[in-house]
Amino acid sequence: GETGAGKSVLLAALGLCLGERADPELVRRGSERASASAAFSDAGERVAELCRQLGVDSGELLLLTRELAAAGRSSARANGALVPVSTLRGLAQLLVDIQGQGSLSIWLREGEQRSALDALGGTRSAALRERLAGLFAERQENLARGRDLEELGRRQRGELDQARLDVEELEAARLRPGELAELRSERERLRHAGRLRELASALHQAVAGEEGASDRIALALRGDEQVRGVDPGLDRLLEQAEGLVGSLQELRLALSSYLVGLPDDSARLAEVEDRLALLERLARRHGGSEESALERLAAAARLLQAVDRGDEERARLSRDRERLEAELGAAATELGQLRDAAARSLEAAVGEDLARMLMPTASFRVRLWQVERAEGVPAPDGRRLELGPEGWDRVSFELSANPGDPARPLAEVASGGELSRVALALLSHLAKESGVATVVFDELDQGLGGEAANRVGELLREVAAQHQVICVTHLAPIAARAETHLLVTKAERGGRAYSEIREVRGEERVAELARLLAGEATPSVARAHAQGLLEAVGVARGRR
Repeated sequence: GETGAGKSVLLAALGLCLGERADPELVRRGSERASASAAFSDAGERVAELCRQLGVDSGELLLLTRELAAAGRSSARANGALVPVSTLRGLAQLLVDIQGQGSLSIWLREGEQRSALDALGGTRSAALRERLAGLFAERQENLARGRDLEELGRRQRGELDQARLDVEELEAARLRPGELAELRSERERLRHAGRLRELASALHQAVAGEEGASDRIALALRGDEQVRGVDPGLDRLLEQAEGLVGSLQELRLALSSYLVGLPDDSARLAEVEDRLALLERLARRHGGSEESALERLAAAARLLQAVDRGDEERARLSRDRERLEAELGAAATELGQLRDAAARSLEAAVGEDLARMLMPTASFRVRLWQVERAEGVPAPDGRRLELGPEGWDRVSFELSANPGDPARPLAEVASGGELSRVALALLSHLAKESGVATVVFDELDQGLGGEAANRVGELLREVAAQHQVICVTHLAPIAARAETHLLVTKAERGGRAYSEIREVRGEERVAELARLLAGEATPSVARAHAQGLLEAVGVARGRR
């Protein structure tokens, strides 16, 4: 189709069905929503299994639908059931591989080149990449924790000596909460023990002596039997007197106990004075109070424990890091071997395809190497290699377009036409090896023409022998080799533009191919050329 006919809209609709980002600009102006659907038949057991895992009823036909509101919200369905957009993306990986015009430049990026080698390595490479990514994340977390501990250690190092001295001093003092108040109270009692004993003894004598109040009241009550019950007023007073005798007896016992326990020891007073002096000195040094001194002891002890735990943690981290690096090294080594085998296979396949696309003297090379780093991961040969989540292999796709020229990275040496042919060779080989059912090539034939276009058409036909191939092209030699020729046109209805797609056959197909060729010859010559293209391809296929 002509530029602007709607080919990009068609591919955008397919992208929507496959879970690509929904752009509200795709909604026609004045409409509330846009809808796109893509139907897949005979998608294969891998797709059926994924559908079962995702809870999607695949059936004989898998219908993916995306609806996009002008306001920007979108919804996704698989066989009518609402699903997350991520489900469409998961299915897309097994259904369709879209290679657009931007696919040419991706082959200049190391990451894409490495991924291509891993794709050729199959499930084993995929499993190793996943394992490497997990181990790498664990090692990064391990290193980060180690750095945190080192930083904490540096901050604490200046405090450690003082903390040790404080703990030693405060633990030796055997501090306990409330002791200061108890000692101060005991000191006052010891200082005034004589006066306290004198007063307590006088009270005890008054209560319990020969002439003490308790005995005298008890003696007075002995003759109350003769008068008790005569005068209620006196009875009440007698009861009070009896209660008073009981209270005085209790007081006598309490005073006796107090006098027995009352200290009268100058040596004990000296001990208390010394203990108080020590505790008050420690309190002044550590915050001004007994509570602050105890808090300092706890804080210093916690710091020392943290340092001890930090040492244990560093030792554990070191052991874990050695294990992780051994596992990383083993996985990276195995993945590197798979990549090397894939690289040799890719070199041969791409070199053969380039020769068929009129680059017979071109040499395609895949270079693999590693970078040494002191902080890297140990390799089997004793080196320490820089390693990322995808391993330690650096990859470079290189091309020597002419004899005698050294192979150099694609970004440095490939022209537009050369890059197109290299990309097509790469994509065709990867498509042949992949399990994707459908491959879309969107104008990847830029910079090609003449016999090179014929060779590219033959290459695409080979890919189409194993996959459904949809190719957007402006080159007649490529369009002529298609099993089905679809034309995208733009028409106007009711003052609005509409894109349409339809199959062209027979004379209409000849006319369409002639239109593609018209820039190179007169219409009659172009038509004859188009007819010749179709006849040549039809003879090659054994069909007209």
